[in-house]
Amino acid sequence: MKIFNESHMRYFCKLCGVNTLILTLFVTLLHAKSSLAQAPPTTLTPQVQQPQMPTAPTAPADGAIEELLVVGEQPGPGMWRVTKGENTLWILGTYEPVPQKMKWRAKNVREIIAKSQEILSPPSTRISAKQIGFFNTLTLIPAAMDSRKNPDGQTLKDIVPADVYQRWLVLRDKYIDENNTNDEDKDIERWRPIFAARELYRKAISKSGLTTASPVWPVVRDNAKLNKVTIKELLYEPKVTNARGALKAFSKVSLADITCFTMTIERIETDLAAMRVRANAWSTGDIDRLTIAPEINQREACRAAVLETTAAKLLGVKDIAAKLEALWIDAAEIALAKNKVTLAVLPFDRLIGANNYLDKLKRKGYLVEAPDN
Repeated sequence: MKIFNESHMRYFCKLCGVNTLILTLFVTLLHAKSSLAQAPPTTLTPQVQQPQMPTAPTAPADGAIEELLVVGEQPGPGMWRVTKGENTLWILGTYEPVPQKMKWRAKNVREIIAKSQEILSPPSTRISAKQIGFFNTLTLIPAAMDSRKNPDGQTLKDIVPADVYQRWLVLRDKYIDENNTNDEDKDIERWRPIFAARELYRKAISKSGLTTASPVWPVVRDNAKLNKVTIKELLYEPKVTNARGALKAFSKVSLADITCFTMTIERIETDLAAMRVRANAWSTGDIDRLTIAPEINQREACRAAVLETTAAKLLGVKDIAAKLEALWIDAAEIALAKNKVTLAVLPFDRLIGANNYLDKLKRKGYLVEAPDN
């Protein structure tokens, strides 16, 4: 049984990017209490996304009419096609957030799955309970709970610049309901900026009619089962040698996460309207509209705040993005060599922009064709 709240983990990973392995462990333990009473865990399998987000249109100017989110059945984007001789790798790009009330019209994908010999999952990082041990996991929970809070009893008001804190209060009162509580553990004002930012982002997305719950993978998984097509899980599992020491180090150290916190606030203040535009663009298959102009990217700042800590060094986290990329490229080449038809699912940002996966395949001599809009 998994011992973390998947919705929290999903939102948090989208916020911070690929190299959130340490916080994967911490947040996993933060949400462990309720499940530990039910059964021992088998694996901790948070899916981790890439650090760069797709480029996108800028937000409408003040006074512009708010983008109405699409509803009902929508086609989503077309698929990229990679070929080697007579063998084809179809790649479906996922994007988040998407409109809450849309349904994905997946006819073409279902047809390709029916013809496929294999499906490649998005590359992800996994920390298994086998590495940590069930009873060790139990003993780590108190340290994890402390890790969410600021050291020395500080509050956000104590450590965030005054002008940024005032902006935070406006957004907190608008998007977060549970901001007044006597429960110290649930009092978001006592949380580290990076955790408070994650919660604010999660609530703002939801209240804007968007969701990070992608409609893609459930359809792919169910149709693979229906057609008896093998799903190859691309998992990188780094060796965790000192989880207890990492948690203790993390609970005592101050993070350089003010930039992460500030950029998250800025994104919510200025980019929610553009998020709705991009969500509609993915839903309706308008790829050009997804690639017009850059958006605020707080993920790198949030990632750096964690990876530069002593805890990161204790866990031995290094070059995860490069390892995940290499894992996927190798799997794609193997699939193209042996399968007549393969389907792969990848986050949209790994298919466009600088240093995307497809450019790597092009340089290796594969023919890559983009979908028609």
